[in-house]
Amino acid sequence: MDSSSLKGIELGKLILTSGLLDSSWTKISEIQKSSSRGFKIYQEAKFTFVVFSAPPISRNGSYASASAPTPVPGPEPEAPNPFHFLCSETTPSFTLHTPAFELFNKYLPDFKSEFLESKKPVIITGAGLGGSVASLFTLWMLETVKPGQKFPLCITFGSPFVGDARLRQNLENSVSKSCFLHVADAAQTPITEGFKPFGTYLICNDQTECVCIEDPEAVMELLKGVNSDLVEDYGEILHRLNQSVLSMEDSGLMSDDLIKRMKERAEKKVRFDPFKKLNDMKILMAYLEWYKKVSRWDKNGYYDQYRLQIPTKAKANIKVEAFKKELNGYWTSVVEDAKKKPQSDISILKRRFLFAGNNYRRMIEPLDIAEYYRNCKTEYLETSSVEGGRSSHYVMLEKWFGNASIEPFRCENRDLSDLLTFDSCFWAEVEEALVVINEMKTHEGMTDEVSIAKLVKFEEYVWEMIGKREVSPEIFLEKSSFMKWWKQYKEISDSPSEFTNFMNTGKYESYGKPAWNSG
Repeated sequence: MDSSSLKGIELGKLILTSGLLDSSWTKISEIQKSSSRGFKIYQEAKFTFVVFSAPPISRNGSYASASAPTPVPGPEPEAPNPFHFLCSETTPSFTLHTPAFELFNKYLPDFKSEFLESKKPVIITGAGLGGSVASLFTLWMLETVKPGQKFPLCITFGSPFVGDARLRQNLENSVSKSCFLHVADAAQTPITEGFKPFGTYLICNDQTECVCIEDPEAVMELLKGVNSDLVEDYGEILHRLNQSVLSMEDSGLMSDDLIKRMKERAEKKVRFDPFKKLNDMKILMAYLEWYKKVSRWDKNGYYDQYRLQIPTKAKANIKVEAFKKELNGYWTSVVEDAKKKPQSDISILKRRFLFAGNNYRRMIEPLDIAEYYRNCKTEYLETSSVEGGRSSHYVMLEKWFGNASIEPFRCENRDLSDLLTFDSCFWAEVEEALVVINEMKTHEGMTDEVSIAKLVKFEEYVWEMIGKREVSPEIFLEKSSFMKWWKQYKEISDSPSEFTNFMNTGKYESYGKPAWNSG
């Protein structure tokens, strides 16, 4: 059962009719009767059950520290806390229910060695505080789920909330929230002050009615229980449960006013789904790749073609501005959405979007740079995004790709004519090098060691990229800004170098063609 694809009522219906609730509660009852503490594993034909048992929650007992929540730092991978991966860029920390977290740490060494090899669907369950511990172990396991693997399913009974509003916010943007089904008696489930629910709740009352909802605010309204030392007998609740009463409209638990507020919140929270539009974005990229290709016919290159607003000889540039705007809007949303997700979800996102996002950045950022310098601005890389400089979403996409540690390999026999320059900020560097030369011309006769040093540094930067075959051959087109820079630079450069020799001897004309050799 892959619960990650199920939401709300669908998850509730499936689990309610599957017999998993009864199976889970039967095993919980067995452990409770034996008065054992810790966890027990049941290997069955179809499922592996992991059942947690914990002492009752008491205001006056050893678990009174519930009022002092445990902080979780992050999102640095080296952080000692086992839940750092649930932090997000926008919400880098949260707090956990201390009694549950203490028991989690107590059971973790044995849990690691005994359990992780199971290949069957895993059901993690518990009641009361044991359910809270089960929730933490389920969250902890989510980091270990590999592509294609089934997510664990957590079923709890009458369990206190385990995390604060910040954890709930992170999980609200995560695939993992659909891994949890919490069965709760509206009048008896203990409420932990300062903590918030996440996941799906199957809420029941003593009138044999139940409702299955995800909305955390509605869950808080429906649960009226107080802290208690005892866990109610959910066997009786399951026995009388009316399986047909799961929808909001049909349940006597839900008032019309509550349903209305839930619908209003749902309408406001329009969830961005990057996967749905990814293919559309690839089509727009294909158009722009064609625009890049036909721009070579005018010997400008697509950067200068766009910067100077020169119509191409083909129709491919008709909607370049609109395509760029749509692609920027999409990828900005992808990155902003990723910032809200736990680190574990970002790794999934990066696998799906790594190369598409990298190609987008290398294709579109040069056009943004062209627009920036067309408006007579300077210092693109040093200017804040608010003032029109480099957008943070480009920085994030570049970081994702860099962290993947993908080593590029460009064999000598590969034609580079369609290559997108690896450094998407290359043209900003060209523009700044042109600015330096223009400033030197303005002060003719003056030798500026700082300016010369900047130009030499730029020359070394270009030569390194040429040597690695990481720059597009179109930079050498006759009318490109780079060649404009070179023609001016060679007039003031008085020291020979590998780069100046490469340019002066015309070797650049064969760069990027099969069997090209820089030597």
